[in-house]
Amino acid sequence: MQGTKGKFIVIDGTDGSGKATQTNLLVDKLKIEGYQVEMADFPQYGAKSAGLVEEYLNGKYGSAKEVGPYRASIFYACDRYDANFKIKQWLSQGKIVIANRYVASNMAHQGGKINDPRERKHYFDWIQKLEYEIFAIPKPNINIILHVDARIAQQLVDSKGYRDYINGSKRDLHETDLQHLCDAEKIYLEIADNYPNFKLIECAQNNQIMNRGYIHKMLWQEVIKIIKPEIKFAPDFKYLHEQNTNFKIQNSRFKIQNSNHQNLKSKILNLKLERLSPTAKLPARARQNDAGLDLYSNDYYSLAPGKRIIIQTGIKIALPDGYAGLIWDKGGIAKDGIHTIAGVIDSGFRGEVTVNLVNLSHDIYNIAPGQKIAQLLIQKVEFPEIVESEIDDSTDRGRGRFGSTGMF
Repeated sequence: MQGTKGKFIVIDGTDGSGKATQTNLLVDKLKIEGYQVEMADFPQYGAKSAGLVEEYLNGKYGSAKEVGPYRASIFYACDRYDANFKIKQWLSQGKIVIANRYVASNMAHQGGKINDPRERKHYFDWIQKLEYEIFAIPKPNINIILHVDARIAQQLVDSKGYRDYINGSKRDLHETDLQHLCDAEKIYLEIADNYPNFKLIECAQNNQIMNRGYIHKMLWQEVIKIIKPEIKFAPDFKYLHEQNTNFKIQNSRFKIQNSNHQNLKSKILNLKLERLSPTAKLPARARQNDAGLDLYSNDYYSLAPGKRIIIQTGIKIALPDGYAGLIWDKGGIAKDGIHTIAGVIDSGFRGEVTVNLVNLSHDIYNIAPGQKIAQLLIQKVEFPEIVESEIDDSTDRGRGRFGSTGMF
């Protein structure tokens, strides 16, 4: 693959999720497919740049809470700075670089120490600036987050082999503290949901870790989208059937449904979207057949009872001519008394999409970045010619207004 632009792919996620195993499987797969591949492994245990990390994980500086998120983050960031020169060189040579852990590890393990969401957002902004601007390390094309419940993960950690940096102990400073692992797990899910170029892969089912071959297949499907975006994959229904005996599918019925879906899909126009903020979350359907696209907040807001507020989404859209976007309530927050004040997006509008919310409840309602706040319905509109004329009132309803047909 000499001469092509390099790709940078990061495998990250909760402890015990099999990051090292999946990194090695992916590297082997890429080599078999004929790609030039290099691997980076963080922290670089044994190297001078990882010295502070090793001391920290062995408890020399105190507990994880005592060291705090900012100091610990600098330990790891310095190690990545040391490695970034070779990574940049590999990428300039057109190679695919696979990293076992990267900046997301700092965000999760150190961000998990911060309970207040506003302070945690400040920390996320700080770490992005430290690593990507001050140290100027390369940004990944994709961060793949492997997720396993923290309690399962801690048990899996104990099955690891001898590790020099903790002198053969079963667990390091982070792995020993289940609450720390739970906090980090929560943040991994948060950043995977709210930051661009992140993809979450669930690695456990029914409290059991999945077969590593199937996890590799799910991971490969995400990687191939980056290196060969024209490749498309279908779900592996055979494996899903084997994993869950309650899951059944009739192949002939699926083919009919899939064919109908493709026919429907071919009629849908493209909707162009642009992020105005790097943390903005693009509108998406939670389910394939949902009518509306979910809209997400791009900041923190507190909405007092009886008050209105305009929520920024951090995105703009270009609707096709002849279509309009209608902003409607999101049921999940409407049940709490939070409603949208109707909005219409015209095809010629090119500003930021905002949502006007009103709080009809008796409590303060807090909104966090990445939270669903409304839904966007894309509808075709007609443009009738306006004709002034007398109106015939002789209909079965006539001039009857509200309640004119009775209550029952």
